[in-house]
Amino acid sequence: MEITRMGIMGGTFNPIHLGHLMIAEEARQTFHLDRVLFIPSYITPNKNVDGATAQQRLTMTRLAIADNPYFAVSDMEIRRGGNSYTVDTLRFLKKLYGSSYMLYFISGTDTIHDLPNWHEPEKILQLCQFVGATRPDGTEAIGKIVERFGKLGEHIVKLTVPTMEISSTDLRFRIRHGISVRYMMPKAVTEYVEKNGVYQCTIQNSKKESETI
Repeated sequence: MEITRMGIMGGTFNPIHLGHLMIAEEARQTFHLDRVLFIPSYITPNKNVDGATAQQRLTMTRLAIADNPYFAVSDMEIRRGGNSYTVDTLRFLKKLYGSSYMLYFISGTDTIHDLPNWHEPEKILQLCQFVGATRPDGTEAIGKIVERFGKLGEHIVKLTVPTMEISSTDLRFRIRHGISVRYMMPKAVTEYVEKNGVYQCTIQNSKKESETI
């Protein structure tokens, strides 16, 4: 039986930025994924999602991945409504695709440290390979978390990625205060945010063009 390797990028994507896309592409190449599915959450437990509606976050995600043929977007968590639990999404995908699909849930090493507090973490590790992309925040050491899950800890893998210190929280701050986000988000997403007033934006890019030498 031929196995299809599918990456899962879950999150609020509030807004999606180049760091998300870079991690997804690194995971695709490293784990030989056939595609990466981006799934914007509806309500993320224990996390306040402000500034953009679920539909706006979904639209921004679609705009961001449009030029990559290996990337796709699903609105399954938004359509499902309520709290977006990763375990429910993984169960749905396993039921939908069956045993011929191997799932790789892609997140950051900071998320791995918080994994014991997630809803049914052991079941999550039974359903997928849990990929933690390294971050410049001191969370690379995941050995104790891996040990905590015993045999299931073998399903937790670390992905080394280039350092890119971009966060959605910082981007929302910059947009609200008129600070440039050029080269931090895909151009299509920046234009959508500006056109639709997402985050009450006052995006300002430098009006002075580079001089031709």
